[in-house]
Amino acid sequence: MDDEIYYVKDAQEKIENMEAYYRTLGYGYFLEALNEFKNGKGFGIGYTSCYFATECTPNDEEYFGDTGVNFTTTPPVTSTEVYSIVDYEMFFEYLLKVAQEYLSIYPQNKLIVVENLTQIQKRFGIEIKK
Repeated sequence: MDDEIYYVKDAQEKIENMEAYYRTLGYGYFLEALNEFKNGKGFGIGYTSCYFATECTPNDEEYFGDTGVNFTTTPPVTSTEVYSIVDYEMFFEYLLKVAQEYLSIYPQNKLIVVENLTQIQKRFGIEIKK
């Protein structure tokens, strides 16, 4: 079926889907994605994307709830459309990890990365677990 959707339930599988998303973006699109995220917008490339719950209304086909981030992968990368929905905390926790990896290669962009991360954290009311 063309309209079949697989919803990821397992936390480890959700992390693997986020990893695949960021690998697909690569470092070349990381700053662009961060810029969209700080404005409450998702970002996609090729057959993978992510979008925020705040971008959808209950009438939208893509609607998945009032909070969270949906990492989506579509055919032909997967056999069916895959929705990996994570809460804002899991999203941000993984985003911080990717940002650290990015900054290890592009330290000159630290100011813009930190500024964007701060705006993302504030926009979605994300508490950092210590």
